[in-house]
Amino acid sequence: MEYRLKIDDEIVPVTVDMDAENGFTAVMDHQQQRVQYTMVSDYQIYLMIDGKGVNVYLNEDADGKTILVNGQVYQVQDADDLERKPARKRGARHQPTAVTPLTPSVVVSVLVAVGGRVEMGQKVVILSAMKMEVTLTAPYSGTVTGIHAVAGDKVSPGQILVDIQPETDPTSLT
Repeated sequence: MEYRLKIDDEIVPVTVDMDAENGFTAVMDHQQQRVQYTMVSDYQIYLMIDGKGVNVYLNEDADGKTILVNGQVYQVQDADDLERKPARKRGARHQPTAVTPLTPSVVVSVLVAVGGRVEMGQKVVILSAMKMEVTLTAPYSGTVTGIHAVAGDKVSPGQILVDIQPETDPTSLT
């Protein structure tokens, strides 16, 4: 099968030939690679690419998939699908709506308190994942109504760490 993927801002043609239950050969940028994969969870895939192992973490959102590989974050979309869909206005409904980690992580610190006011983009939690620090930010302005993690906690993708009551409904903004 042939695909055209938009990876960040670049269109990349990819050819995939399935050759086993959990394996395929992929050609990307004129390089052929043999890939075996194991689904670890809904958010993690273990890949063996030409004999080298790598953990890949992914999160699906309205605009495609966000993928974390070796500390690098990529936004991946089906370029053909994008061309078929009418252009849409980006607004708050296409932004994250929860403070949640992308990968299994350890909480380093929580930077807000219940009852405190936060601004959109304000740092709220610092995590450690794969020997890197990652900062989670407020997806919108509002008031912190709950904190579900403390320093040292092990957290998983999809786990909400901080509840924020928005000033306005973030899905109603355009």
